[in-house]
Amino acid sequence: MSRYKKLDNYKGIKKDLNNGRYLAIKYLNGKQFSKKFDNLKDAIQWRTNFHPSASVKVKIDDNETISLQNLISKKSTIKLNGEDLGYSFRDIWELYKKIYLSSLEKSSYDHRVRKAKFFEPLMDYKMVEITAPLIDLFMAESKEYAIKTNSKRQNFNDDLKCLKAFLNWYRENYDALFVNPVLPRHKQAGIIKKISKKSKKLKAKELIAFFNELSPFWRDFAECQFYMGARVSEVAGLQVDSVDMKEKEIKVQYVSVWSYETKKFDYLKECTKNGEISYASMNLKLEEILKRRLESAFNGFLFHINGEPLTYRQIQYQYNQALKKAGLGDKYSSTHIMRHSMGTITRRVTGSVDMAQAVTRHKDIQVAQQYASLPTDANKKAVNDVFEYLDAIEKGS
Repeated sequence: MSRYKKLDNYKGIKKDLNNGRYLAIKYLNGKQFSKKFDNLKDAIQWRTNFHPSASVKVKIDDNETISLQNLISKKSTIKLNGEDLGYSFRDIWELYKKIYLSSLEKSSYDHRVRKAKFFEPLMDYKMVEITAPLIDLFMAESKEYAIKTNSKRQNFNDDLKCLKAFLNWYRENYDALFVNPVLPRHKQAGIIKKISKKSKKLKAKELIAFFNELSPFWRDFAECQFYMGARVSEVAGLQVDSVDMKEKEIKVQYVSVWSYETKKFDYLKECTKNGEISYASMNLKLEEILKRRLESAFNGFLFHINGEPLTYRQIQYQYNQALKKAGLGDKYSSTHIMRHSMGTITRRVTGSVDMAQAVTRHKDIQVAQQYASLPTDANKKAVNDVFEYLDAIEKGS
């Protein structure tokens, strides 16, 4: 058995299983160079920056001898990435908060501002020093710390997405020569634990089994989400004035926003994720549910518990418990399963991608289907066809 273990996310670096040190290997012009290090960060840095010429000593004057690499630094200002405008990462972050983030909706603002803690190790670097090799080191250090502290984190995907957006903003507004250094390799290097993705598309009989394990209140909620093809936050935020029993229409506009830390209700947002108002058609099942919910509505909310808006944890718990009781816990999780399942079953029942798109109210440029302010005929037909299909299966079982 080899004493060295290859590190999947770090090319050219192996771990010595005997002493825990790291062996970095680099090939230049067919020649191999290697060096051992006590920590992964130093190994990555060496492999990124090493070149034989860096160790060559040259004489500058009668009193000083310096490496070629340091000579270059001494003789000229190196613009590592873009123009040196004198800004530090911290300077630009403060401008980003003041100019851009302050214009965002509250939940988006809060989400981005929280990233400052993660970006702290980068704050004192100059913007010209924010390069791909620096991000390599930053990710290695972040991952090492997460593992050391037994963090529940599985990856750094969201952090890198926000970092990339921030650096793009800097490039667009301050330095067109700046190259965004966040690369696909950084996402790969940040993987701590691979996520085993569960399916979000229940089959018809599985869906009925799930519904049957929910209490009356939560079945109303889940079926409402399913037939509306809605996001869970849209159903949790459903208001009395969103329901038109005469026209058999539901206006999808209000959204419950939950605290990132506590998952408790924070506030009611007056626009959906894409910022648009859309409409869902009401079939017989939705009509029956909404009549019940209108009679017990409180402070405008159709779905509440003892007058309090629903928390995300409450919904998540009820869904996962019902899935377990139905014997589906190993296959499915997430509160998004209703939206995915409605789209899939609609396509199966109608045989139409357009119908599936209409019922979930997605705008897909490939399908190029535009929605009017009122429910489309496709939406009306789809919600009724799916209800009849599921009703026949449930009554026949």
